[in-house]
Amino acid sequence: MCGIFGFIAHARDMPLSRDALERCAEEIAHRGPDAGGCYIGRNFGFAHRRLSIIDLDPRSNQPFVEADTGIVITYNGEIYNFRELRVALEKEGAIFRTASDTEVICKAFARWGIDCLHMFRGMFAFALYDPSSQATFLVRDRLGIKPLYYADTPIGLAFSSQPSAILRWPGFNASIDPIGVSSFLSFRAVFGERSLFSNIMKMPPATWLRLQGGERQQERWWSPRPDKMEDAPIQEMIGAAVEEHLVADTPVATLLSGGLDSSIVAYEITNHSSLKPTCFTGVVEGEGYDESPFAAEVAATIRTPHRLVPLPSATDIEIVTRLIALRCHPLGMHNETAMYLLAESVGADYKVVLTGEGADELFAGYSRIYRLPFDLMRDGWLAWIPARFSRTIRRHIGLANERCSEFELFLNRYAYFPIDEKLSLATKAWSRAINGDHTLIEWMKDAYLAAGDSPAARIAGFFVEHHLTALLEMVDNTTMAAGVEARVPFTDHRIVARALSMRPAERLRWRSRWAAIKAFTTPISSFSERLDVSKVPLRDFYTQVLPSSVITRKKLGFPLPLGRWAAGEESRPFRDLLFKSTPAIADFIDVGALKAWYDSQAARASDAFGRQFWLISNLEIFLRQH
Repeated sequence: MCGIFGFIAHARDMPLSRDALERCAEEIAHRGPDAGGCYIGRNFGFAHRRLSIIDLDPRSNQPFVEADTGIVITYNGEIYNFRELRVALEKEGAIFRTASDTEVICKAFARWGIDCLHMFRGMFAFALYDPSSQATFLVRDRLGIKPLYYADTPIGLAFSSQPSAILRWPGFNASIDPIGVSSFLSFRAVFGERSLFSNIMKMPPATWLRLQGGERQQERWWSPRPDKMEDAPIQEMIGAAVEEHLVADTPVATLLSGGLDSSIVAYEITNHSSLKPTCFTGVVEGEGYDESPFAAEVAATIRTPHRLVPLPSATDIEIVTRLIALRCHPLGMHNETAMYLLAESVGADYKVVLTGEGADELFAGYSRIYRLPFDLMRDGWLAWIPARFSRTIRRHIGLANERCSEFELFLNRYAYFPIDEKLSLATKAWSRAINGDHTLIEWMKDAYLAAGDSPAARIAGFFVEHHLTALLEMVDNTTMAAGVEARVPFTDHRIVARALSMRPAERLRWRSRWAAIKAFTTPISSFSERLDVSKVPLRDFYTQVLPSSVITRKKLGFPLPLGRWAAGEESRPFRDLLFKSTPAIADFIDVGALKAWYDSQAARASDAFGRQFWLISNLEIFLRQH
């Protein structure tokens, strides 16, 4: 709902500049266009940009000072169960002066300390100063729905919802992190605590950081773990989560792509509210891509207002450049521009929009990845066959010529830019700086192997703890760039725990026994969502209430033919940035090698090449800005 910024000085008494705080907050004014505020304490300063959603009265503007304890907070997010927590606190004598969830956080902290986090259901990132202990806490929600960055300086620590505000702090000098660049090119995101700036860190999800008297303590306060939740039906849990996500003092809209996930959210809104929310569907002009008939069928079935929003090209360089500046991050996906422009349209009448993100990660929507245990089994069986026969079979079913480890198989399938191909374009200086990519690969390996105790559990765990977090930050920054708050009910932590408790076959099943047999001689890329069925619990539970066209159709992401785009005339503005002058990316990529790579790949123009060129050209725009 907002953008936050602040600075915490090491010295006990250090006057901070109000002008400096306000200039930094102005960098993220798009996140909170309704109000701005600033509070300066003995050794800290908090700034805030507000998007008013709960308790619209100026009394709830931030930074907020709790009247009874003097607790100060700058907060971004929503606590969906704040009203029930308020009742519990009132029974213990708390007196409230606002109707906001912000005041509930302060009262809850005063009553229960930092353990109050376990009682919150919602999305949040905040800084809180406790005068009783003179400690300042930085806190991030369980799944990392709301972003939080921080940076150490010689005199203290700066923090913000986005790096752009930290970059404006007086005397702070930014430098690009070479490993962050490598992570972005390979995985469309910077994983772990790194960012694209070597001196700006990301607060991990479900983590609090306490600064007190020059000392620092950091602790993870929640981890995604399997929990059957007494076998509560998934539909019941999703419905309850959607109902909670409707808490607002302003109207709520929803995005409706016509796919399964957004259709479920739209249905559950109508099932738990007397108001019929407006459903927004974007139609990208000239791309030959239109899911609006499916969305219209859903809207007619659940009897809600439906708006079609014509959108310009997803690859318009002016829009891409604008969004990169607002996000302070290159675009990893070409549909981010469409989401941003759709959010702008929503923002003309609404401040809150519900989306279906999270369902794919929780319920095996990416069957191409979630079927890797099947490839591991085939890989093991082929090890018993003489090499001269097995290599032919391996090529036919899409496996490497030689047997590889589970992690290598995952990495090869998951990476957008194969490591060897990326390094073939690297300058010698960048290759040395990233240690031949060993640092990134070792981090990925550790993160993957720690995510579960079996191949299926490791894939599911990695997607929840790392892939989903990066996706949610993209959704947050892209919609907040238009001053609209996106809410993601599928990521309710109780649904996460329940989904992780399911057996793999409960989420991803074969269409028939014959389909499983046929799949044995077929590459995963060919049989995915043809011979098997993804997101089984969602399809089973909602088959009676949603159109069959939505239940049975395969996942359709955003099938812009990127290979054709990258090789065609539409990508020329991006190519000109890279090849008609000395590009900023020359610090990392050998421009001569890049041009030779482009010419050879453009002759074949696969979509994999198109995705890689998209990442490179977006990184170039970002580097020019920073």
